[in-house]
Amino acid sequence: MSPTAVAILLLLALVVDYMSIGPNSLRDRLAFLMAVPAIKEGFDGSPADAKTVAALGGVIESLLDSTGGAYIAGASVNAVLGVSIGLLWIYTIGCMLPVKMGKKLGRFATLTWPQSPLYRLNAKMWIVAILLGMMSDLPGGLIGDITRSLVDIVTGLVAPLPALLFGAA
Repeated sequence: MSPTAVAILLLLALVVDYMSIGPNSLRDRLAFLMAVPAIKEGFDGSPADAKTVAALGGVIESLLDSTGGAYIAGASVNAVLGVSIGLLWIYTIGCMLPVKMGKKLGRFATLTWPQSPLYRLNAKMWIVAILLGMMSDLPGGLIGDITRSLVDIVTGLVAPLPALLFGAA
């Protein structure tokens, strides 16, 4: 995506969430699906991304150091950070699933982001979108492969929107 398309897509996601366009059940999902690829394309590898990873790594390192000489203190900060982002992706999938799937998947499918009133952004959803947009490349293994694939698929789906809606690519 071009820088213009990234900016348009991010603004479109903000407007959809802020103005509560559409039913609540779809609004957050639509805003999230536009925000994550825009944030990934726009900020991944940037100084903001590096500072965010360093800050979260510092928090995890201080938590591991606070255990003293415990065995868990030897855990890799990068691995713990990657696992945390992977778990955040799993939580997000639960929030994105339709509530009707709750009969088959149990409580996992009933996870939701809190509803925000009209003319207010859903802060929890945006925090998750920013973290996943900037750090979805950190998890490893099967979860990491799935997260990178999902972001690539969603990016391919929403990339044509700016050109289609506004004629700007």
